[in-house]
Amino acid sequence: MDLFALMGQAFLSVLAPENLLYLVGGVIIGLIMGAIPGLTATMAIALIIPFTYYLTPTQSLIMLLAAYNAGTFGGSMSAILIGTPGTPAAAATVADGYALGKQGKAGKAIKTALFSSAFGCLFSSIVLMFVAQPIAKYALNFGPAEYTILMLFALTIIASAAGKSMIKGLLGGCLGLLFGCIGLDQGFTTPRLTFGILKLTSGVDLVVMMIGILAMSQILHSVESTGLGNARPNLPPPACKDDDRMTLKEAKSFLPHWLRSSALGCGIGALPGLGPALACYIGYDVGKKFSKHPEKFGKGSTEGVACSESANNAVCGANMIPLLALGVPGDTGAAILMGAFMVQGLTPGPLVFMESPDTVYNVYAGLILCNIALVVVALLTWRGFKAICSVSTSIIFPCVCLFCVVGVYALSSSLVDVWVMLFFSVVGYILTKFKFPLPTVIIGFILSPLFEKNFRRALVLGHGDPAMFFSSPLCIAFWAVTIVAVALILRGKRKDKNLQDGL
Repeated sequence: MDLFALMGQAFLSVLAPENLLYLVGGVIIGLIMGAIPGLTATMAIALIIPFTYYLTPTQSLIMLLAAYNAGTFGGSMSAILIGTPGTPAAAATVADGYALGKQGKAGKAIKTALFSSAFGCLFSSIVLMFVAQPIAKYALNFGPAEYTILMLFALTIIASAAGKSMIKGLLGGCLGLLFGCIGLDQGFTTPRLTFGILKLTSGVDLVVMMIGILAMSQILHSVESTGLGNARPNLPPPACKDDDRMTLKEAKSFLPHWLRSSALGCGIGALPGLGPALACYIGYDVGKKFSKHPEKFGKGSTEGVACSESANNAVCGANMIPLLALGVPGDTGAAILMGAFMVQGLTPGPLVFMESPDTVYNVYAGLILCNIALVVVALLTWRGFKAICSVSTSIIFPCVCLFCVVGVYALSSSLVDVWVMLFFSVVGYILTKFKFPLPTVIIGFILSPLFEKNFRRALVLGHGDPAMFFSSPLCIAFWAVTIVAVALILRGKRKDKNLQDGL
């Protein structure tokens, strides 16, 4: 059966009333969580996962993907309305978006961000459909040694790109690997790092860890840095109808920016460790260089909003490429989605196309349809989000804490899980204080059992000889790509540092 026939069946499946309900619900949750500063798209999907245990794989994954996509856009709502990005992915949108809001053009800015986001995600979803499976077919030739080096490549790249310090990134990845070792040894079934706690012999639950290190730690950090309560200034009303909408003429002028920024976002999303925050800055910078009016950027340019938002949302679909094709998460959001696959009994990687092809194509269809749902829901509700953005954090944060505790306890009705979550919230808080990148910890934790299993298999096949990891052209190619990629990242960081010092 060809691609289009499979996609037709997938669309019919996702459009079933019960599945469509979960998709729209994911969009609404993602919008709310993304729009509130301090809460993020990744926090949204981390909080949703405990409530998806009893859903079908399709329902669970399309709900999480919808929340992820909508949450990435939702950050632009607060960026435009209150001058504070709801997510790191909207950081580049603040300058032009809030400037437009202060000019009475908040409606125009939000609709520009909305259609730009939808275009970027749709673009990357189409790329995902045509690229992921061919890569997966090639990846079937990977052996344990190749997978070990591939995961080492992912960890190294993420550590290099996720923060200013590569050393901290590597230490964060190693810490994640260490947390992933908690439980029974894979080879000898002896307890490791359990401290006599029987519940930990089965390891740390991925959902518990992510809720603690992402959601609860972020709340602790936000309370410390900003306090509770947030009064926001009111924006002026639109002077005319055009100030409250994006015209067809403007959409046509945005098309080159959308195509360019979406392509950049796809490239960034397909590489492990980069993510939407970097994509929005690169898309914005490149868009400014190609703009006919670069002087307007930073002063209320709709082109600036279009460039940054199409770039960051293009990452949402593109970071599923390494996840589905290779089983390697591209960023924190993809790592959580990998956890959702595992919760449903599915292991992302080349075999998922043979074991659960229906689920994969439902994911494709869900990504496309969530853009339509996002546009409809956002157009109907964007005025109300002004009030949501300004809700006091003294109300929001206790509610989120309650959701965290209830969600974690509901997983297995165990107070041990709640204490483990609180432990990881403290760990996440401390790591954030010392500017350790949390994505490296999470991805290290997820890759830990896979890395250990393939590492051991490779050593067994090679009779303990480390030369096994250099025994094939693919291994050598992965080593070479890793070295070149790290060198380029470090060179880029050095240039940025020199530029900042010069300024």
